Amino acid sequence: MPNMPQRPSSHVVDSKGCIFVSELMIEEGWVARDLSERDYGIDKIYERFEDERATSELIVAQIKTTEKPIGGRREIPFSLDTKTLLYAEMFAVPFLLFYCSVSDPRACYFVWLQEYIRIRLNYEKPGWRNQGTNTIYIPNANALGDDKAMKHLCFIASFPKFKESWANYYISLADLMYDLPMHIVEDEIDESYVRSVVAGAIKKLDRASATRSSIPDFLIPQELDSAKRLGENILNGDCDNDLAHSLFRFVGECNYVRNSIDLIALNFDDSYQRFLYEAGEPAMY
Repeated sequence: MPNMPQRPSSHVVDSKGCIFVSELMIEEGWVARDLSERDYGIDKIYERFEDERATSELIVAQIKTTEKPIGGRREIPFSLDTKTLLYAEMFAVPFLLFYCSVSDPRACYFVWLQEYIRIRLNYEKPGWRNQGTNTIYIPNANALGDDKAMKHLCFIASFPKFKESWANYYISLADLMYDLPMHIVEDEIDESYVRSVVAGAIKKLDRASATRSSIPDFLIPQELDSAKRLGENILNGDCDNDLAHSLFRFVGECNYVRNSIDLIALNFDDSYQRFLYEAGEPAMY
């Protein structure tokens, strides 16, 4: 009797892993997309839905599975081919590794590879690109199904939109300081001068406000809205204070808003993210 095709046990384990991960993701409102073409390290694409509505937020996933228990450690080691890390680095969309155990279908953990490379691997193993494999350490806090971890996964998926919004926010505010006076001399202020200063600045505040939808609220200062309101009151002649005092307040709040882009920029600064990691802050990955 001719030899019949055989399915290795490793293929069975891998298939179970994909099912486990997709079931957990679907429970949390994600849609699993299968690949119809040969994959080069991507097993699934997941799209996030919120209140049954599409968000256009995607992650691509490589899923690895073991038959051994993997829980019980603060960080879970996994040896990954360097070519997979290099491939992940090329993507603008978040590329995640999911690692799960068929001995415990709920034991599924994830790590955001691009950020792991940026925050840990580049610092701890500068020559990692010259190795055949690299051991990465998956935080056990990144457990699928855990509320905090799922919020983090949503943040990861939205990060490309965050970057785009931040770039537009930055462009809108970067030269705001040049529209504002460096010194305010009360005797030299008149209504025409104040209106010209405020009108130009408000255009940039409005433009920045229109780009903020994908930026986390905690990174947008309250002064963005209050400066806009104050500026509109100045233009409408509804100020409670004299022009000089109102202009002084307006300039101060605009400068605070302008400085907010420096705080947001820290999210993209490798050395700052590494500093947070070394100080024991929660990892971005």
